[in-house]
Amino acid sequence: MAKATDDLFGSDEDSYDQLAEYLHLLKLANPGTVTDIKTEIEEDGTERFLYTFLAFGASIQGFSKLRRVLVVDGTHLTGKYKGVLLTASGQDGNFQVFPLAFAVVDSENDDSWTWFFEKLERIIADSNTLTIISDRCQSIYVAKKRVFPRAHHGACIVHLARNVNAKFHNKGLAKLVTNAAYAYTIGSFRTIYGQIRGKNIECAKWLDKIGTAHWSRAYFQGDRYNLMTSNIAESLNKALWKGRASPIVELLKFIRAMLTRWFSARRKKSATHNGVVTPEVDKQLTKNMSIVNGSKVGTVTSWSYEIVGLFNGKHHVLLDLKKFTCKHYDRLKIPCGHAMLAANHQGIPPTTLVDEYYKTSTWAATYA
Repeated sequence: MAKATDDLFGSDEDSYDQLAEYLHLLKLANPGTVTDIKTEIEEDGTERFLYTFLAFGASIQGFSKLRRVLVVDGTHLTGKYKGVLLTASGQDGNFQVFPLAFAVVDSENDDSWTWFFEKLERIIADSNTLTIISDRCQSIYVAKKRVFPRAHHGACIVHLARNVNAKFHNKGLAKLVTNAAYAYTIGSFRTIYGQIRGKNIECAKWLDKIGTAHWSRAYFQGDRYNLMTSNIAESLNKALWKGRASPIVELLKFIRAMLTRWFSARRKKSATHNGVVTPEVDKQLTKNMSIVNGSKVGTVTSWSYEIVGLFNGKHHVLLDLKKFTCKHYDRLKIPCGHAMLAANHQGIPPTTLVDEYYKTSTWAATYA
């Protein structure tokens, strides 16, 4: 079997020898592409491969149109030399995974993550408008501190809930932690957090130690929008599953072919979509509106409204300032049902409240 694979793709050894040439050709064919290889010299004088980095020009250009949230993750390779594939992805205005950069490294450690982040930082400068989301791998924390000290860092809620489960052996507790993490307002967060404390004080102490701002939506200092997990990285890993056993050059060819397919399909889809906002955001608006059906709109001042729900829940909307007490818009930049009711009352199309990131024009520009 190994012999047949070698005949087809060449051996793993050959593949490493061909890597520099392949990356050079990639850059010629894809303007703006950034690549790098790091090697070390062995005692006997031979050169040994350590890491490689790749970010396609189309990804770098497209990412400039997206919300500044990077989801980073590592996944194991299954070929002869094993190793780990590190990925950094964003999400486009239609909520689809947008791969930005890849690295093949020996293992997930402080040095490899720091090297990957240094390469990334040349594409996306460190700033307090950037958010990085990851699982709680300690090497990511080390590298983030070294290379992106100003960026905000959010923990993936799925991994956090798994940690809670493993540590405190209580499914109900993990669910409460997830609910607390997703809460939009500090008030609703505190209510759920009180339940966590009542159920297991040790878990509450452990979460305090991690820092509320690191894992909860209500206290998070930057913008993470709808990205509360590293699920987009997981789905990218799944899509790459077939290529993960290949020699390194074949793996990079697999990635290139996959991105070409994805970007081409999305370019066609975005070019033919007629709505002001992307299809997925359109669905979200419809859903938001259905939640507030039957609510009453009261005018407070010319741009200020009070929305009273069916169960007498009250929400205030300051339409001109785009401030809403439910905090949904503040976090997602997509109008909640309360905002849409107020907009309709004012005679403004609710789509004008949607952030530029979610508009069809921006979506199309991402893949132009």
